[in-house]
Amino acid sequence: MNLSVLLAGLVFATLLAGVCLVAILIYFDPTVSGSLVFVLFYLSLLITSTGIFTSISLFIRRISQKRRFPLLPSRAIRQLEVSFRQGLLLAVILVAALILQSQRILAWWHLIILVGLVGLAEWWLARR
Repeated sequence: MNLSVLLAGLVFATLLAGVCLVAILIYFDPTVSGSLVFVLFYLSLLITSTGIFTSISLFIRRISQKRRFPLLPSRAIRQLEVSFRQGLLLAVILVAALILQSQRILAWWHLIILVGLVGLAEWWLARR
């Protein structure tokens, strides 16, 4: 696939999930809503934050790599893959922390364990 097609899909999915997230926040009351609304909220938050984190990471990678050497299309797609993986892992940390906080069981050591597990997953995925 072309890099511009992948980026357009990423932006479209992020905007669509962002609109869904805003709609959930506006139209649903959390005190009377069922569990389906919370699942949809956290899912749309995960997709939106994944897209935002991926875009920021890819932007930083493109700026830092542009000065050293020209970017080949295969290298740009590889950078998008790495940015997406890291954006997804950061979004998982965010959503997991919010779920723990909503259940009133979030503690500092939960975050350390969560970041450690995500760090191990990133290390394992980067080695492949």
